[in-house]
Amino acid sequence: MSIDKLFKIFTPKDSTFFPLFEEDVANLLKIAELLCQLMNSQDSSHWIPLIKQIKEFERSGDHITNRIYDNLDKSFITPFDREDIQSLATSIDDVADNINRACNRIMLYKPKMFMAEFALLADLILKGTQLIENGIKDIRKSDSNPKLTEICIQISEIENKADDIYHSAISRLFEEEADPIELIKIKDILKSLERATDDAKTVSNVFKTIVIKRT
Repeated sequence: MSIDKLFKIFTPKDSTFFPLFEEDVANLLKIAELLCQLMNSQDSSHWIPLIKQIKEFERSGDHITNRIYDNLDKSFITPFDREDIQSLATSIDDVADNINRACNRIMLYKPKMFMAEFALLADLILKGTQLIENGIKDIRKSDSNPKLTEICIQISEIENKADDIYHSAISRLFEEEADPIELIKIKDILKSLERATDDAKTVSNVFKTIVIKRT
């Protein structure tokens, strides 16, 4: 009997964790989609309703994360290592937290306008979230390692692009923004958006760990 068949036999049929992760990442995807709408709007009257929706979904994500932790405490057998379940739940939550943090900064600072890089970073966050969703769906399968590895590579590329956009935006900000207060505001928002892509890469690192443990 092949190793793959043995893996399928001895891997527990999970009816709890995978549905929760799928629910969690679907919630995160809604947050990322709303973020794109927000960052593509220069009309400040649209900002508050979108930010409120993002905050509501972020709170829903917190509840899902807590349910994952609760189930982890109660479960004797898990579909993959307990520490990886915890790391995966935490890193998905961190992506949502940094999106929400960027939105809180917008509410607090009320910037005069959005830099074009806001929308570029939001688009990368959305793409990274879509890849995470694909990874969560694929992780159920014992033969998914090559696809998961490719997803990790793509998320890493997104994080590298986000770093480039962030540093380019900071450079342009220091060259063009004369108001030091406005500069600080924009820089802080940019950093929260860039950190969300870092967190997406952390999710991919958990995927990599699961792949390594399966081989």
